[in-house]
Amino acid sequence: MTQKKHKSRSAKPAAGRAKRKQVETVSKKSWGAIRGRLEVLREDLLRAVKQKEAQDIGGMEVGDEADQATSSLEKEMLFELSDNERATLDQIEGALRKMEKGIYGLCESCQKPIPKLRLQAVPFARYCISCQTSAERAAV
Repeated sequence: MTQKKHKSRSAKPAAGRAKRKQVETVSKKSWGAIRGRLEVLREDLLRAVKQKEAQDIGGMEVGDEADQATSSLEKEMLFELSDNERATLDQIEGALRKMEKGIYGLCESCQKPIPKLRLQAVPFARYCISCQTSAERAAV
């Protein structure tokens, strides 16, 4: 015969119960450092776009059909990169405007604070990870 052990819920210590993880958020005091990072990112992107545009203008040489096809493909890739860079630049500008309005760090979808670690990784993040994941799944 085996004896069954009965554990009551009240016997569990409070410390052993699952706790909700406390998420650290960005304080307004730390916005200055983040603003600095955003401004550096913005300047880097603007510089990169200007360099690519200068290269594009300087590379107007005409060769045989293979050279033209290669040049066309390179230009297409540059335009695509420029679109991505411009989108990132728009997001950076948006983050800086949010700081001016005092609403930086809030998810645009659920209005909850975006965790500090996410904003440290992507200072121009518009959504918390949960809402970003949902938006990406919906886009597929």
